[in-house]
Amino acid sequence: MVMTARPDRRPGRGRPRHLVSIYTPWMRLRYGLSVLIWAAAALWFWAWWFQPEHNIGTLRYLVITLAVAWIMFLQVYFLNVMLRAVRPSGDLAALKGARVAMVVTKSPSEPFEVVRRTLEGMLAQDWPHDTWLADEDPSPETRVWCAVHGVKISTRKDRPDYHRKEWPRRTRCKEGNLAFFYDQYGYEAYDFVSQLDADHVPQPGYLREVLRAFVDPEVGYVSAPSICARNENESWAARMRLHHEGMFHGILQAGYSNGWAPMCIGSHYAVRTAALKEIGGLGPELAEDHSTSMMMNAHGWRGVHAFDAIAVGDGPVTFADMLTQEFQWSRSLVTLFLRYTRDYFAGLRPVLKFQFLFSQLWYPTFAIFMLMTMLVPVTAITFDMRFADVTYPAFVAHSVPVVAAFVLIAYQLKADGLFRPTDAKVISWEKALFQCAQWPWVLWGCVMAVRDSVTGRFVDFRITPKGASAEARLPLRVLMPYVVIALLSILPVILVEDAGDAAGFYLLCLFNAGLYLAVLGVAITHHMRQSGLDWMARLRRDAPQLAVTLGLAGMLVFSGWLRGMQSLHYLSTGLGPYQFTKIEFLVSGAGQGGGKSMHYSFERPVALSDRWPTTE
Repeated sequence: MVMTARPDRRPGRGRPRHLVSIYTPWMRLRYGLSVLIWAAAALWFWAWWFQPEHNIGTLRYLVITLAVAWIMFLQVYFLNVMLRAVRPSGDLAALKGARVAMVVTKSPSEPFEVVRRTLEGMLAQDWPHDTWLADEDPSPETRVWCAVHGVKISTRKDRPDYHRKEWPRRTRCKEGNLAFFYDQYGYEAYDFVSQLDADHVPQPGYLREVLRAFVDPEVGYVSAPSICARNENESWAARMRLHHEGMFHGILQAGYSNGWAPMCIGSHYAVRTAALKEIGGLGPELAEDHSTSMMMNAHGWRGVHAFDAIAVGDGPVTFADMLTQEFQWSRSLVTLFLRYTRDYFAGLRPVLKFQFLFSQLWYPTFAIFMLMTMLVPVTAITFDMRFADVTYPAFVAHSVPVVAAFVLIAYQLKADGLFRPTDAKVISWEKALFQCAQWPWVLWGCVMAVRDSVTGRFVDFRITPKGASAEARLPLRVLMPYVVIALLSILPVILVEDAGDAAGFYLLCLFNAGLYLAVLGVAITHHMRQSGLDWMARLRRDAPQLAVTLGLAGMLVFSGWLRGMQSLHYLSTGLGPYQFTKIEFLVSGAGQGGGKSMHYSFERPVALSDRWPTTE
């Protein structure tokens, strides 16, 4: 079943009505000045970078230029969307009498105590609505609880027509579960439906904020911040993504509301049932939230981000659960790009063509970029290769102002309460490790999506365990990508004795190895704490993981002792009178070949020696 944009439907407006800017006049001035400072720093960097003498090989120079340009592009993209941020301001009196439902989905693997909290939050909303549970296989106890509390039940159990192998109405998939609800009840009985995952508890006022955007008849769907924070104190895996995505779920999605397309996030969003029925129901794949957003916009409907509609859910309990999510999401988005996007592309406005392609190709481009950051220093050492004729101090001096200006903007956004959650961190060790942990499994997911497209295969999705169903597990195969990356970064440092002018890359290789060793160390430590076993039992069970990690740590220390000072000397070249290392040539004695060896050591910089001369 393939739906395409209807040619007889006039294109919707680029910007829905009933929106107000998130910024006060003073905030707009402040952010405008901050963006100008960032732009000036970026122009200064590029004016320096493109000096002809820096190009010592077109291909090598182009590789590094593209890598830096990608980082700058992401910042430009964010700043452009950020400045457009709006929130819905519709008068809810216009929706008086509208038929509204809230529905929460439940799979057999999700405990009822998890969904019960969500149902209680739905029942407590102060806008008239019906509360539904879309349960794959409701137990007698569930039916009794729902009857007592006035909750209606939808189930596709014993309906093979809603357990198809492929979309639409796919089995073992949230889309198929909700498709039954909409076909049997939603389309005919309701004007608006807010749908939530089992663990996402709506806070007071949630439904009002979601409905506010529907005052505009052009709005077909409403997204809301996905805040997986309930278990952040217990799960470092939950904190990693929570802090990393704070700006996306807040200010970036709010900017998309102004002429772009906010992305539905599967944990919870709302639809106008007439719009959903027109496009043929929820979209395909695990990323049905993304495909539904694309289908809505291809049919001329618009979306709005309910910036203040807060529902709080669970993040991944374990490191392995988080990686499974990353693998499945990347696989699903690339599958959407390869199989379905072409059917809807023509119906999208130009800016939305760019946005949806960018979103669907984000995972592969991100993974390739991270792969490059690992391979560049390894390649430089292995082949004695420099990529540009610039010193490390000069590069840092010209790039730090750009980074600092962007970080300053991020801190302003947090201070103004524009993150979701509002207390998401700008800088944290979890954020620093998240992308290192994420990208190998993202890359594998993208590769699997291409394979699925070529072979015509499909896979069932694994539902992330929640509540009591979560299990502490960390098999060695989950950690192997980080072991391999750390090893690939350390071996060239040990094996290549003379890297020539590329010796500065020794430390960059060791820095990369240190990051992935940190991922290993933190993952194993937190896993052992979560297991609930005594320390001896933990050590016996996780002995292979510990042995591999400690072995790599020993190699890292040895390689740092072997090449660290040499690399530091080359990295600090360009400091002039502030150079803090020196090189000495030592002549071997008689009978040892009379050869020369080099010794690197610290010394007081000349500039400081002139200022504070030593006394003999």
